[in-house]
Amino acid sequence: MPRARDLGAFALAAVSLWVGLGSYGLVEPSDARYAEIAREMWASGDWVFPRLLGIHHFHKPPLIYWVTSLGYAALGPTEWGARAGQGVLAATLVLVLWRFARRHLGEAAGTWAVALAATTPAVVGAERMLTTDLLLCLCQTLVITSAYDIWSGKGQKSARIVLYLSLGLAFLTKGPVGWVVPLLVLGPFLVFHRGRGGRGRPWGIAWGVPLALAVALPWFAYVVAATPGLLDYFLGGQIVSRLRSGGMGHPHPWHYYLVVFPALGLPWILLAPAGRRVAAGRSPPLASLLVLWALVPPAFFSLPATKLPLYVLAAYPAVCLLGAGALAGAPQETRTPLRWCGGVTLLLAGAALVVGLGVVPIKGGDLAAVPPGRIGELFLPLAAVLGLAGAGALAWTARTGARPGAAAACLAVALAATTAWAFSRGDALPLRTARPVGRAALALWEPGTVLAEYRSLSAGFAFYTGRLPVLGGIRRELVFEGPPVKARVLDRKAFLELWAGPRRVLALTRPKRLSELPGAKEIARGGGYVLVENR
Repeated sequence: MPRARDLGAFALAAVSLWVGLGSYGLVEPSDARYAEIAREMWASGDWVFPRLLGIHHFHKPPLIYWVTSLGYAALGPTEWGARAGQGVLAATLVLVLWRFARRHLGEAAGTWAVALAATTPAVVGAERMLTTDLLLCLCQTLVITSAYDIWSGKGQKSARIVLYLSLGLAFLTKGPVGWVVPLLVLGPFLVFHRGRGGRGRPWGIAWGVPLALAVALPWFAYVVAATPGLLDYFLGGQIVSRLRSGGMGHPHPWHYYLVVFPALGLPWILLAPAGRRVAAGRSPPLASLLVLWALVPPAFFSLPATKLPLYVLAAYPAVCLLGAGALAGAPQETRTPLRWCGGVTLLLAGAALVVGLGVVPIKGGDLAAVPPGRIGELFLPLAAVLGLAGAGALAWTARTGARPGAAAACLAVALAATTAWAFSRGDALPLRTARPVGRAALALWEPGTVLAEYRSLSAGFAFYTGRLPVLGGIRRELVFEGPPVKARVLDRKAFLELWAGPRRVLALTRPKRLSELPGAKEIARGGGYVLVENR
């Protein structure tokens, strides 16, 4: 049963992960894209073929869209509905880490695992923006933790069922890449420790592998059979091009994660070395598993050309478990790392203060369009809270009367509070979202009006208007489409002819494209977009 401290940690996690989750607009491109695909699936009743703006979108398997659609069924097609599934996934991840930490690192480690996971930037970012990353991370975490439970003799038949179901769901979340991290972590671990445990354990491979395949493959088999050319698209466009040249976008050098991975784990990643020593003293195999788990994702994803920050999200549960083990098992060993955590928090507070006071002018990006007063309202409170927390952490880790637990709790509370406060600011956040112009377009729309997007793709525009727009000067993959869909995708010349014609057109575009639309009348502006009319 949870203790009082556990309940406090769960309350902190609820604040960090749920407060303000539906207050801000869908963020372009990924957050809005996944939300809109799920909305079209939910609205059409076609649960097999994902579509974005009415165009087949086979970049990802459908599990994340099904999960998101459950939120729409409960809360409607709103921001809360779109992200409710994310909140449930994050809560489930926290519960899984709590249970695993209590079982293998001690009861106190469970409390810290909850607090650290709920305030790690990578986890919070993955939960607050709708993508496949959090769902995949949860599935992979369940695979690894269930496998270790079985290997250590603490897992029952339910652990074997969870292991193979999670393998299947990981594949249904992101295809073959869903299996890479668990196999690269568990394979070396089981080989290296083959004489110390696991031998003779009932893994249930004879029925487990068919179960995983039965979950993973039917959707792929059906859509490939029903869609000529889709298999070549999966193998060539989605796998080979990503490995070779970042063909789907986002190419970065091999050393990208040397900076990104530790940055997204701050401040708790600084506790990981102490956590490894504590885990090794308790169980050397567990220590090696956690180290493998933390290092394999950034190492593997450094190899392909395509890289995004949250590709390595699967590593952070291990980082949180290492930190939790250190805080619970040897708090005095964490005094120095926590001083570094306090220092990092003070640096973040200083950066927020500089931005909030306008000391350094912002010359580019979406933040440049935000009035200085609004920037101050957002960043100065963050600077104050983080500054107090950093100072408190330094004070509680002084040589005399050091209280590492109090220092860590102070930092966790501050991170949860600032996260909840910032994301509750709604449209005051400097985010790229079509919510302001989408709502304006919906209010002005009437039968016969053409809704359009010009040279700037926005999935959120369709989400907020509930209608599929004409796309002008925007390239889309149309290989699987028929004439009706292709008729909505116009080149620049054809769109400008539509713009100059007799029909009323309401178009979303970026401010820098306004000069390309003759006689454009600005209707609304916000979130990095502008809504214009041709009359």
